Formats: sequence, C-alpha cells, structure tokens
Amino acid sequence: MLYREIEFLSDGEFKRLCGVSRETFSAMVEVVDPALDRRGRKGGQAKLSVEDQQLVALEYWREYRSQFYSGSLSDEVRAE
Repeated sequence: MLYREIEFLSDGEFKRLCGVSRETFSAMVEVVDPALDRRGRKGGQAKLSVEDQQLVALEYWREYRSQFYSGSLSDEVRAE
C-alpha cells in the first residue's frame, strides 16, 4: 500500500490503519527524511518515497509477532 492511496482517509481511519495519528506520521517523516535522503551519494536511489518507507515500517511493526509469541502458540496446538 502506498501513502498516496491512504491520504484521503479520515483522521480516524488513518490512525486505525497506521497505528499513529496523521500529525505523528508527519513528524516521523520529518525526522527520518534527512537520514533517507540519498541524493548526491553513491548507490541507487530509493524507489519508495520517505512516506511510503515510513508506512512500510509502521505496517511491519504493527503486524510483527515475536518468536516467543509464535512459539507459545505452537505449544498450545501440540498440547491438544
């Protein structure tokens, strides 16, 4: 999912999808933008915008399950 696809969402829907408010998202982008700016440096340019990269990171962290959590689920299945 790209940022331009979710820009039109209401503030509530945006927070529900991303886990942070639109204002927090913008502040996060401002912080990481200088670190992700590769213009004038060696290497290729990013194919995703900073907003898209931030969105990918938030989606990953929101859906991430720890190995411990996954392992505890498999123990429950084996016990049955």
